[in-house]
Amino acid sequence: MAHPTFEDARRLSDWQPPLGVVSVYLAFDPADRGGAWRTELRNGLDQLLEAAKDADHERRLALRAVARRITERFEDGDHRPPPRGAAGFVEVAEKAGEELWWGTGAAPQAGACVELGETPSLAPLVDLACRGEQRGIAIVSLERVRLLLFAEGELSELEDWELEITSLDWRERKARTDGTGHAGPSGKDEYGDRLDHNRHKFLGEAGALVGKALAERGIGRALAFGPTVDLESFEAGVNAPALKLSRGGETDLISTPIGKLHETVAAAVENADAERESRIVATTLEESRGGSRGATGLQDVGEAVAEGRVERLVMDAGLGGPAESLVRGALAASAKITVVHGAAAEALAPAEGAAAILRY
Repeated sequence: MAHPTFEDARRLSDWQPPLGVVSVYLAFDPADRGGAWRTELRNGLDQLLEAAKDADHERRLALRAVARRITERFEDGDHRPPPRGAAGFVEVAEKAGEELWWGTGAAPQAGACVELGETPSLAPLVDLACRGEQRGIAIVSLERVRLLLFAEGELSELEDWELEITSLDWRERKARTDGTGHAGPSGKDEYGDRLDHNRHKFLGEAGALVGKALAERGIGRALAFGPTVDLESFEAGVNAPALKLSRGGETDLISTPIGKLHETVAAAVENADAERESRIVATTLEESRGGSRGATGLQDVGEAVAEGRVERLVMDAGLGGPAESLVRGALAASAKITVVHGAAAEALAPAEGAAAILRY
């Protein structure tokens, strides 16, 4: 089960089965050995069936079949929840209904959600897409660079490059003079200069390889970890205009096993996301205050979305009811969507949790 993307949400926005869709969002805590999420799922399905008890016979039969399929899916060991959660959409049909599932590297905002509707509930899915983007992770040192992938809450090793120094031999030579009586460099100094040059050349070439590898995988954002002086040479070599590379930290992690990197990387990704969200909110609010291409507040943003004028929709993850129509309108207009959390959401509160940059 891959993490959901904006393209997944766009495809689902046009899906409207005859009897409706059951949308399921589950948050899974790896530390929870009691399986509380299973109880939440069962309770959600029971409430759904209770709410539909007065529906026509065909619909009741179809909903019972859907509830049974969902329950059986998570009782099967082959479909255990991924690290942080799951999102699924099941057509209401007694037999052979379509269903789509994604694993999530980030937990849905709600602990568990089971909802019946004519169409899929997409606002939580878009929030997950915002928080689940794959990241390249570069671990940089003078003579070695590791490239990792952070996806669906997990780290995996992609590449590992190391500088090969063919000879560490050098000999001390008598200091030469340059004709003015000043001593020239010794053999040791010349070797050190060449070694330093080769190290920084290696970092630049490794940066180019990282940029190419991530571009080939369609990954647009990356974090680099390592001493500042090493990162400068590495960053100078990254020739990938579409790649947004940020620094994750200055700690030397080159020899740290991948199993011990997760906490550090996850925290850096979270911090980078928070900083990005705050920048986007600030830019959007500034545009609404000082220009003609901004809108704030549910009414103005809602009207702009309905008219297809939104270039980027920015909204609070906790917006609630209005979120679904805003998301669907933005998806229909192929607008960018940023769902914000924490401090960025607080900064958006005076705008009723919604703002937009407009196309015109």
